Amino acid sequence: MCNVELKQWGNSLAARLPKTILSKAGINELPTKFDVTVNKNNEIVLKKQKEPESLKELFKGFDYKKYWSDWEKENPGKSKEEDWGGPVGREVF
Repeated sequence: MCNVELKQWGNSLAARLPKTILSKAGINELPTKFDVTVNKNNEIVLKKQKEPESLKELFKGFDYKKYWSDWEKENPGKSKEEDWGGPVGREVF
């Protein structure tokens, strides 16, 4: 067990984790993302996020039909294509 101190960092608070603790947790790459929760004992729990191994895993659970349906409701009659404007240089199309 190790004690860490909570300090002011801009408008937030931060706790610095010692390298020994990070090594024990297998964290050696930056940046590393965590899911942060507070359990029923008011303990802060950090869980390292797992990186998706494929695009299929990344988009698992994504409902593209619902996505476009919601987009249509928010942007009625608008084209889904983005207008990038006219050519600015010597582009040939």
